[in-house]
Amino acid sequence: METLARLAHDLAPFRGVLLFAFIDPVVIAIGLWMGWNASQPAKIILAGLAAGLAGTVLGFFASLIGFGWFDGGYRFWGPHVLFRIFAGIAWALAGFAARCVMRPAHNVE
Repeated sequence: METLARLAHDLAPFRGVLLFAFIDPVVIAIGLWMGWNASQPAKIILAGLAAGLAGTVLGFFASLIGFGWFDGGYRFWGPHVLFRIFAGIAWALAGFAARCVMRPAHNVE
């Protein structure tokens, strides 16, 4: 129990970055879309990687022109990218699972 409390304390500066990674609209849209279109479960990792990197790049450029809805998150550059990739994998997994529920395996192209 003490280990979990220490982990929570150590991750305190990254809570906002983690939250914004999972609610980033670009990561959600690309992750769900690519996860839905993944023909194999192994492609979920690639879909999550693409969603996370696209969300990071688009968010960075949007903040450069003053349009960013997420200001100041780029001081944690490494964790910022890593958390967005994890979020992309989670959203791609959700898209893949939704497709498997909506279209049974015998209807997959």
